Amino acid sequence: MLITVTAFAHHKGGTGKTTTCLQAAGFLVKSGRRVLVIDTDPQANATLGLGIHPDTPAHNIYHYYSSQSSPDAEPIPLANLIIRTISNIDLIPSHLDLVGAEPLLYQNPDRYEILARDIVSLKERYDHILIDTPPFLGQFLLNGLIAADRTVIVFSPDSFALNGYENIRMILTDIEEILNKKIQIRMAVLNRWSLPVPEESFVSKFSARFKRQTGKPEQADEIKQILEEQMKREVGTVIQVPDSLQVGLSNRRGMPLAFSNPDDPAAKAFEQVAQTLDQG
Repeated sequence: MLITVTAFAHHKGGTGKTTTCLQAAGFLVKSGRRVLVIDTDPQANATLGLGIHPDTPAHNIYHYYSSQSSPDAEPIPLANLIIRTISNIDLIPSHLDLVGAEPLLYQNPDRYEILARDIVSLKERYDHILIDTPPFLGQFLLNGLIAADRTVIVFSPDSFALNGYENIRMILTDIEEILNKKIQIRMAVLNRWSLPVPEESFVSKFSARFKRQTGKPEQADEIKQILEEQMKREVGTVIQVPDSLQVGLSNRRGMPLAFSNPDDPAAKAFEQVAQTLDQG
């Protein structure tokens, strides 16, 4: 099969980007694929979500980036950072120290392609390499996008979703114009968006009252419809993931839903994400 590198991206936090990355990784491994997750977010949520405390590994992605940017340091290969997790997903872990590596990257004239250059050496070992990028614009996000063959954008159900996509488009346009790198968006995931709100819930009652007072449709539903239609036109593949308490439990346990609760409705959606990635 064609070995692919996929970045999961959004410059806003809380969209479920890391969760989508980890849950897709779980289903890919369950289907027999060899999978590596590279955590390039200083918050290290992907590391924690795979059951690894960031302080445990002797080396992490911080050591890789800092060694690539100091003329006096011996470069650390990415392969030296790989650890096996309890779900058989391989991981290159992150750490809060990564924040301190970003200023160092400005000493490297090839700073945008550090990850892209070295990730090539890992492709023979894996069927899928998934990059969890940080939720802010910076060197690590740019490195992840440029290193990837394709990108998955994850949206959360809030009033900033549409504006967020416009910002992403501007970032990708800048990358293409300044660095001459084409970023391919493979899929859009609408996270926690597809389950209807129970009629007796506070949110439902508040929404109904808001409609009566203003005569306006519920904002979240309108945003979802506009965003979904736009994603289908411009990206093609759009997958909705329902909200589920099992997702949070899965992340805290360090075990993806593919192994802990594969019949959960959210798990079925994440399995569809994995299957779509596996189709190329």
